[in-house]
Amino acid sequence: MSTINTNGINVNYPVPGENNSSEGFRTNFTSISNNLDIAGTEITELQQKSVFKAGLTGTLIDNNMANTLISNAAVRSFRHTTYNLGNALAGTVLVDTSLGDVQMGTVTGNVIFQFAGWAPTNTESSIKLRLNISNTTAHITFPSQASLSTNLLENNNGASPVIINTAPYGASLLEYELSTVDCGNSILIEPVNRPWQTTQVVTRNIVTPTGFQGDKNGDVCVAPTIQPTTVTATTVTSNILTTTSTAGFYVNMPIKFIGTTFGNIVAGTTYYVRTIVTNTSFTVSATDGGADFALTTATGSMEASPIAYVYFATGTYDSTVTSITSVTASAASTDWITVPTLSGNTTPLVNSPIIFSGANISLAGLTADTTYYVKSVPSTTALTLSRSRTTVGVAGPTVNLTTAATITGVTADIFVGDNIWKRIQLDTF
Repeated sequence: MSTINTNGINVNYPVPGENNSSEGFRTNFTSISNNLDIAGTEITELQQKSVFKAGLTGTLIDNNMANTLISNAAVRSFRHTTYNLGNALAGTVLVDTSLGDVQMGTVTGNVIFQFAGWAPTNTESSIKLRLNISNTTAHITFPSQASLSTNLLENNNGASPVIINTAPYGASLLEYELSTVDCGNSILIEPVNRPWQTTQVVTRNIVTPTGFQGDKNGDVCVAPTIQPTTVTATTVTSNILTTTSTAGFYVNMPIKFIGTTFGNIVAGTTYYVRTIVTNTSFTVSATDGGADFALTTATGSMEASPIAYVYFATGTYDSTVTSITSVTASAASTDWITVPTLSGNTTPLVNSPIIFSGANISLAGLTADTTYYVKSVPSTTALTLSRSRTTVGVAGPTVNLTTAATITGVTADIFVGDNIWKRIQLDTF
């Protein structure tokens, strides 16, 4: 409440037509002056403590509430401020929470986060940390105060300080919310765009049992949903099944046929996709990685129903990758595929998964982005392959290649490591 008091001002002074004492003027002037001083003090205080839509003339706007309580308020369209930490986060990085509610940056190397600027004790202060991952092997370390529930974060080290050892496979963005009620003495970390470790179920096909960088013990994946398709014809000469669509199919995918079957297909039997010839045709084998199943020529309508798997990671990715910079040729006479000179001990390569990149690998009769297994290393510049591997880890029958004198634009990776992924076929109730 204002302390301005005008009671001391005689509003009827001076009296017209009379000889008025100067004392009355002095009294009024003194009261007016005192009240102007009070008004000036109160206006200055309002300027310093009020919230403004814009800065007053000659001043910069500063609506810092200094932790003052605002209660019983209805709000609309509040926004969070952002702050860019930088595009090359590595080493020790200080996150000043007062600079922005959402802070982002790009992780390029091992990074250790420290935090400052939290709100006082007995108030909750929170921040979102949005990290783009350009280096998937980089370690992300949080301060020792961040211990509550962090055991459940994906790919954590299970110790203090909490370290995200590698980004989960396929993750290019990691977003966390960090909060504290005691000015940063203890910090709760919650994943925003990723699941908790104990509940993480990712939709993904595990193409190689060794996995990929970021796979960790305890990971669970389910195969993507692949809709059944209708097969309308089979051909004896090529063993091709013609269908409405092969969308989502992958090599060695288990599949069953339902309805009135034809073409030598037996209803309810599990077959395996051997090759995806076109977006409307494929071949199957009777065993995982086996030869083309012999069909007869026929037409009709039968449903091809893919069989889904659940995958469990029983270890953490530890493979070493042998990169082949170019695949140059293939030969049907030997079933050899030609590669640059392999250095060192080639024995560990045998039975290991290999994946080719580049559409021209089809010239050798192989399919890009499909897992094969090294059957043998007959020379330092040649490999033979298999489409399958036994449960004890031995490559199956050799793939019959086609002859290609020249192959360009094809690379490959061989993954030598533990088979961390196991799978379970899903059956109906």
